[in-house]
Amino acid sequence: MRKYVIIYLVRKKEGYIFDMNYKKITIVTLMMMICFVASFSVNAKAAKIKLNYTKTIVELDQELKLELLNMAEDDTEFDIDWKSSNKKVATVEDDGTIIPESVGSTVITAKYNKKKYTCKVTVIDYTGMSNEQKEVISYALKYVGNPYRYGGISLTKGTDCSGFTHSVYKKFGYDLYHNAYRQMKDTKKVSMKNIKPGDLIFYGYSKSSCSHVALYIGNGKVVHASTPQTGIVISDYKYRKYCGVGRVLEEETFPEEETPATDDSVTRYAAPQK
Repeated sequence: MRKYVIIYLVRKKEGYIFDMNYKKITIVTLMMMICFVASFSVNAKAAKIKLNYTKTIVELDQELKLELLNMAEDDTEFDIDWKSSNKKVATVEDDGTIIPESVGSTVITAKYNKKKYTCKVTVIDYTGMSNEQKEVISYALKYVGNPYRYGGISLTKGTDCSGFTHSVYKKFGYDLYHNAYRQMKDTKKVSMKNIKPGDLIFYGYSKSSCSHVALYIGNGKVVHASTPQTGIVISDYKYRKYCGVGRVLEEETFPEEETPATDDSVTRYAAPQK
């Protein structure tokens, strides 16, 4: 009888120890969960403060108002310090209104409660462009700020100069080689004085040494995949020596000879492929 009592007491003690350890583990787990939820709530609350745009395209004759969402109830847009990285392209009013000045790109920064919130702004002038010109250029400008990658053709993950023009025009059914020199050969030759938005400008000391290509967007500006340091940017068309201009869009797509678009299911070539 005594033997069984001893065994019972020992087992009861072991169970008690197990029960206590289990309670300790449960308490520790609950405390960790509470800390995690509290931390998540704080981070979630901070994450709610953001600009209504982080990347946008604004036409030269329009204005756009930026707003910082979910600010403190007593604060207004005038409690924000607004700045533009390139005032020649666009300025920003005290209430967050963007005033376009010229074609190009800038970064608008809103400083609030010692934190900075940014919006990449691209200004474009569509005056005199056909619908297809607008579509091509608008599509290209969507990727300003994205990375450069040698040999790449991805407009989001990385592309080089000819990969950029190749991928932009592929969207609209045009087939361009992934090579600047070949693109120059396969597009219709145009003089610089007759250049139009959507044309390609080729760069190099001579046509035989063509090594770079950019898409002309009007107002003396081009958009191109420039370097690994800068990525896809807008530049002045004379930022380096150019050696030629090529036209991809068909003549009937321009305003003075507007005609209905062709069947998008048909691949259109810039020039007969050899």
